[in-house]
Amino acid sequence: MYSRNAKVYETLGDHRTAAEQYGRAAGARPAGTYARIVALDLVAGAGMQLKRGRIEQACATWNRALDHMDGVRSVRTRKAVTRMRGDLARFRARGVRCAAELDERAIDFLASA
Repeated sequence: MYSRNAKVYETLGDHRTAAEQYGRAAGARPAGTYARIVALDLVAGAGMQLKRGRIEQACATWNRALDHMDGVRSVRTRKAVTRMRGDLARFRARGVRCAAELDERAIDFLASA
């Protein structure tokens, strides 16, 4: 339910509430289950945080998403990580440390997937 709510808020342009709802969606799943779905909810939430200009917060959320992707191999997770790298490109170019570190981790993920 939280994930669906988040999509509605995202469509309405309320990125703050959408990010909160994606976070709730990720946290509502039982520990150790639905790793791919949790990761994708976290990725979506990080995207909303980035749209609000919260790069450090977005990087932390993307890192949590990558933690959940450990051992998960799917087309959707690969696309999400590839899109994340694109979203981070301008921050890497500016020398934002968390973006550069996250990008390295994303490269490793994509290489092992």
